[in-house]
Amino acid sequence: MLETDVRRAQRSILAAFAFLAVFFSGVFPPFSNPNELSRFQTVVAAVDHGTFAVDAVIADLGDHEDKAAANGRLYSNKAPGLALAAIPVYGLLRAVFPAPVTANADPIFRLMRLFTVSLLSLLALARFGRRVAAWTNPAAAPLVLFAVALGTPYLFYARTFFSHAWTAALLFLSWDALAGAEEGGNPRGGKTRLWAAGFLAGWAAISEYTVAPVALLLAIRSFAGRRPSRFGLFALGAAVPLALLGIYDTICFGEPWVLSSAREADPAYSQLAHTGLFGFGAPRPEVALAYLVHPARGVLLFSPFLAWCVPGFARWWKSGERRPDCLLALTATALYFVAMTGYPNWHGGWTLGSRYILPILFFPAVAIGFALTTPLSRGLFAAAAVFSVAGHFLLTATFPYSPDDMSWPAATGSLWFLERGWVAPNLLDRWAGGGIAALAISGAAFAVPLALSVRAAGAILPRRTVAVLLGLAPLAVLLLRPPELSFGARLWRCAIYGAYSGRDPKREELRAVALTAATPDEQRQAVGAWRVYGPPRP
Repeated sequence: MLETDVRRAQRSILAAFAFLAVFFSGVFPPFSNPNELSRFQTVVAAVDHGTFAVDAVIADLGDHEDKAAANGRLYSNKAPGLALAAIPVYGLLRAVFPAPVTANADPIFRLMRLFTVSLLSLLALARFGRRVAAWTNPAAAPLVLFAVALGTPYLFYARTFFSHAWTAALLFLSWDALAGAEEGGNPRGGKTRLWAAGFLAGWAAISEYTVAPVALLLAIRSFAGRRPSRFGLFALGAAVPLALLGIYDTICFGEPWVLSSAREADPAYSQLAHTGLFGFGAPRPEVALAYLVHPARGVLLFSPFLAWCVPGFARWWKSGERRPDCLLALTATALYFVAMTGYPNWHGGWTLGSRYILPILFFPAVAIGFALTTPLSRGLFAAAAVFSVAGHFLLTATFPYSPDDMSWPAATGSLWFLERGWVAPNLLDRWAGGGIAALAISGAAFAVPLALSVRAAGAILPRRTVAVLLGLAPLAVLLLRPPELSFGARLWRCAIYGAYSGRDPKREELRAVALTAATPDEQRQAVGAWRVYGPPRP
């Protein structure tokens, strides 16, 4: 009975994740995120123009600041791993679909994203659920999977062309392959898994350079038992994406060791990249604190269930089970987190959550299962998971990007947008009442896995209904009593609503806030916002 409940709950979570990745487009035309556009232009240029240079594609799809410059030509400033993986997918789609004429509104962009980032993210979740069930408490595995899949920014970034969820999936699948190589009884299959683990870790490193230390830790983990042949197979797999990176860099920047980040075209980004080690300095305690509890970015405020990884790691180590994997997960989590605190631009601009630390998500999450051994621990965790999932439901139900001065954006941004009828683009947009129906359907997609996961968890304290209400109560308080925003944040909120929702063509909301400017600085902000986001001139 328990095994059946666990399987049913985990399948419902994966089904909900897949449905939501398809149902919502993940884009907000005419807004186009430079992070996605930069990669997409590389893909289009490679397939349709036979070059990695994006000069011609920028003229078609739009300009942005995420560019690198070399030898008089422009390129993406992003690590190329995701774009390189998307090139064959886009090439196949081009046999059916025409070339894109917009930055992100064409079906070919959405399908390309679906068959790269979304598909790999779903596969990683499926393997994660199995690992948690096999290594920790099976009854608690659906709750952990539910929280990770739907209570973090992972779902949103899995339906975008950002590389964060993609890289998180690659890193975990590499770890999963290493574990599978040790468990399998087929020597040939074990060798294949070791090679695949290296390949996946290497591709993660060329997708986001910052995870290179984690890839190195995975390489060290492959050396378990002090068998050089295991490390050799891992290294052979990793050599493939690293060689592709060298070829890409040589074509674009003249030398295999010159990265795109060393050729930033934007002066501000260039200055940052040449500060310290590719923009990274010494770890800063204030940034560490901001990653955890900043009101617009804090991981423990947006996804408080992740705090259970602390007792989880302690109990995992004490159990004596799979200690090399415990040490890997703990070291990877700590090393990556500390390294990222040395990055001045830690907040990530307009974004959802702390996106820069998303790639490490699965490593602390595996440990959580070890902490859910009592009814009370499972009940309190369920409440934290409900808060996290409900918050991210709101954050992704409408425009999800926000600057770091939008405190508690679910209450100060998402609810404000939804009250004005701005629902994230979805498959029901063409029908009257589609927005309300989309919220109801997506709400059900969140609620059904919750019910099945809580049921599979067995006895919990407080009881299931109380645990759910305990999770919803603090969010309800935030929604009813949202924090006061600064003038600049209120101005930004109205400007974005007017420019991208299509519901305020005369910019009445922006005008109302701009007229409340009381100081010279506020007046300058208001004038600047009106110039950029005011009504289009005839």
